[in-house]
Amino acid sequence: MTTLLRALRFLRRLCGHILRLEFSLARRELAASLRRLRLELAARRQKRAVLRRLKERVDGRRVIVLPPTLDWHLPLFQRPQQLARAYSEKPDTFVIYLTANTRCDSVAAAEEISRTLWLVNAALARELRPLLALASESVVSISWTANGYYIPLLRPDKVIYEYIDELEIFDGYNEHMRREHLHLMRTADLTVCTATRLYEDALPSAKKALLSPNAGDLRHFSRTAQASPSPELAEKARGRGAVLGYYGALAAWLDYALLAAAAEKRRDWLFVLIGMDYDGSLGRSGLLEHENVLWIPPQPYERLPEFLSLFDIALVPFVINDITLSTSPVKLFEYMAAEKPILSAALPECMKYESVATYSGTEDFLRKSEDLLARREDAALIRTLRREAAENTWAARTDEILRALG
Repeated sequence: MTTLLRALRFLRRLCGHILRLEFSLARRELAASLRRLRLELAARRQKRAVLRRLKERVDGRRVIVLPPTLDWHLPLFQRPQQLARAYSEKPDTFVIYLTANTRCDSVAAAEEISRTLWLVNAALARELRPLLALASESVVSISWTANGYYIPLLRPDKVIYEYIDELEIFDGYNEHMRREHLHLMRTADLTVCTATRLYEDALPSAKKALLSPNAGDLRHFSRTAQASPSPELAEKARGRGAVLGYYGALAAWLDYALLAAAAEKRRDWLFVLIGMDYDGSLGRSGLLEHENVLWIPPQPYERLPEFLSLFDIALVPFVINDITLSTSPVKLFEYMAAEKPILSAALPECMKYESVATYSGTEDFLRKSEDLLARREDAALIRTLRREAAENTWAARTDEILRALG
């Protein structure tokens, strides 16, 4: 009887915990829905004034619209935001970046990032079609199959489909998504592929395909050496033999086991991970039990050079699987621009570059790390990093894309 009572009490506590969790999640979802509704109502009130101003900016220019993917103000400043900004710097070009105000944006109707780049609430997308008729050319650039909806809605002159990852990585992956993916490749004026494996997969189906990997923000990260070092990291790094760092999403594609083994063998080194525990895998990994492993929450894009300035080696410590074999890490090119020695898992998209050292297994990781630490001031390595950073900018990538689009 005692055992039964204990079991019943445990189940009651468990049920109470689950109910509280579900209530908390429901409350957050409700709050997010109410917030989006308030922004949509504000967008309707401000619609006329915003459309009048947009008309002035759009008239006679090439207009590129990016349907909603990542919120603009998300700390991870990734390919969609970088492309939007690079396109907006082209002559006679205006960019509209649609936002669904998912998490980090709070755009009522529009937010002016620059004279040639505006965030616009996706609730106003239908109102943009008459404006696009005033453009010298209208382009919609899609990187998520669900956004195919915007093509008939906006009726652009040209469509770019960005094939940026294996489809399985997207939320809600199913057979319908694959059918939409194939339809977009067959009908888009240009399919842009960020990795060789994706490009080879697209060639049989795409109307026209271009291999265009990710790139780096040379202006932002080339200032790393002049950045004031992050005080929170500087304090932790004091007295350490070396700082090996990574920033970005922390997820199952990180090789936690290798990092743990390396941290155990080199306790004088500090291993730094900066970013969001995207799927809870960091917490489950046990990596943080090592006293020489430091986790820093996601940092604003503007502050990344402050942290990167303290890295002795910049890491891309991914496991190798079907997802990462098709991954072109944005951070790779940012590390180059910062002129930091780079050590990566042997990923095809990283092995293309002379400045990147790659490893296979823990012992090779440690050997390559020692070698890179000895070469931190090597003039030839720094020249190679500078050259490859200059060759792989977002300005260069968007030039390639627009040339291929015709």
